[in-house]
Amino acid sequence: MGTVVGIANTTRDRSEETFAEEKFRLAVEACPSGMVMTDGAGTIVLMNTATERLFGYPRDDLIGRRIEILIPQRLRGDYFKQRAAFALDPQARRVQPNRELFGLRSDGTEFPVEVWLNPIHAHDGLFVLSVIVDISERKRMDRLKDEFVSTVSHELRTPLTSISGSLGLLLGGAAGSLPEGAVRLLSIAHSNSKRLVRLINDILDIEKIESGQVVFNFKRVDAHALAEQVIEANRAYADGFGIRVYLDAASQAGEVPADPDRLAQVVTNLLSNAIKFSPPNGEVALATERRGDQVRISVRDRGSGIPAEFKARVFEKFAQADASDARQKGGTGLGLSIVREIVVRLGGQVSFADADGGGTVFNVDLPSWAQIAAREVDADRSPDAIRILFCEDDPDAAMILREGLRPFGFSTDFAHNPDDAVARARSNSYAAILVDFELPDADGVSLIRRLREQPESYKTPVLVASADRTGDKDQASKFNVFKWVGKPIDVYELAQILDSAISPGMCRRPSILHLDDDRATLDLVAFTLEPIASVISVDSIEAARRALLSHQFDLAVLDVAVGPVSGLDLLPDLRRRSGASIPVIIFSAHPPEFAPNPQVEVRLDKSRVSLDDLVAAIHDRLMLKSSHSREEVA
Repeated sequence: MGTVVGIANTTRDRSEETFAEEKFRLAVEACPSGMVMTDGAGTIVLMNTATERLFGYPRDDLIGRRIEILIPQRLRGDYFKQRAAFALDPQARRVQPNRELFGLRSDGTEFPVEVWLNPIHAHDGLFVLSVIVDISERKRMDRLKDEFVSTVSHELRTPLTSISGSLGLLLGGAAGSLPEGAVRLLSIAHSNSKRLVRLINDILDIEKIESGQVVFNFKRVDAHALAEQVIEANRAYADGFGIRVYLDAASQAGEVPADPDRLAQVVTNLLSNAIKFSPPNGEVALATERRGDQVRISVRDRGSGIPAEFKARVFEKFAQADASDARQKGGTGLGLSIVREIVVRLGGQVSFADADGGGTVFNVDLPSWAQIAAREVDADRSPDAIRILFCEDDPDAAMILREGLRPFGFSTDFAHNPDDAVARARSNSYAAILVDFELPDADGVSLIRRLREQPESYKTPVLVASADRTGDKDQASKFNVFKWVGKPIDVYELAQILDSAISPGMCRRPSILHLDDDRATLDLVAFTLEPIASVISVDSIEAARRALLSHQFDLAVLDVAVGPVSGLDLLPDLRRRSGASIPVIIFSAHPPEFAPNPQVEVRLDKSRVSLDDLVAAIHDRLMLKSSHSREEVA
């Protein structure tokens, strides 16, 4: 009887498992977004009808194919890095939320997508369920909205400016004296026309900032001095409300990297808010202080404070705690939203709190200049990385580019102004220099001229980054500019341009990934190959995938038996940034027979060959790669 019960339980367990799988398939099929499941090698094992509709492929044409068929060629290098990163940390996430992604249809056309990855842990390994959303309509609606706001704002601002100016002239007596009743009506009209002009200006400001159309010119700014200037500029406005504005005596000097005009706009918005909502004859205090590696600018009022139910919406567009009170005080509901957008672009944070003794204090925390300067030299570069210099005034943009280029084998130093750029180029050897053409206080042409005057950099390839690809090319061409790169910068495109710009004599040493679970073998091979290449030695598939994220490899040497798994499991991950396969040499004791794979170029049996044979095979592969590179350059 016990045997019969066991069979019944097993049957029930299998039935429940089959039922669960069927429910899962039905849920995937019913989803209106594209859903594609892939195995560890990136092979499609499951998809729904929405995916067929999105990409134009029948289901039978995709099942069993690699998912790269749905990805444009230029994005496949990024895909391989994303897949390796996901395998190391399989968490649900959105793919590259700060970059535009595209799907590739069967007819070769592309469409914008959002992609979400979800890990599926099964008994036969890790699978990835990708949710693919076509955002073409959302993009179209966003574009229409932006065009509508811009058109309406511009069409309204010009006549309103004229109306406001004309009313101001009438109130100033340009048409002679007016009856008291007419003056009162004109004053109301003039006040409301100015409020409309402010509203339109705020709408234009926030739309431009959010769409990235506003250029931020970063400089070394003393927050203490800027606070003093803002107070003086707004003193007459404060006097109109009967408010005393002052700088706290305990304020400290602190330098920050910022666009001085935009930072002044932030402080002005906070100050005008505090003035408007302060009681008559009240006070508003500004303060600056150094807080570790940050500088804080504070604006404190002694008003009635922010209602608890409104605090969560303070920085939202058109948010107003009391609309009737805001109308009386001329608020648009956009000032704090603009403050947040600018502070984020400056690399900082804005917050608020109830002030001791009543009122509210708004705090703007920005990274100090010392913190930014400490990051200018890439302290985490690998010995084999190609070193380049990026002349860019925006610290956040520079950091993003550094991390974006790192997987491609580049180490990026920064210079945030022309003088620092020249000094750094003179004291270090760089394979290439990338110049932001819109540097503050200097045009790109003058900086390139100075770089060409230095004996250390007169031959170094120079690339120009500019939102305007036309620019002053006639001037720049005189100084041998290698290439113009559009902004925002496409890291994948830039990496390809840098590869072609760097002369063969400055190229890095060949880099080899060696996977073997025997430490003695790893050490011996690394020592033997040291004269001809740099070797990254790893003893597990996971360590190999981590290495692939941070290094650019020319060749891989794999042991087949790596603990309980096969080194061949790494083959799908061995890809260059272009998507091309990295050549593989199998170096394993008694390597088993397996299906022919063009990626595996040589098979060596450890028990039958010497290290000299391995070195010879590696040398031949590297020489072949070098020959191909020279042909491409020619």
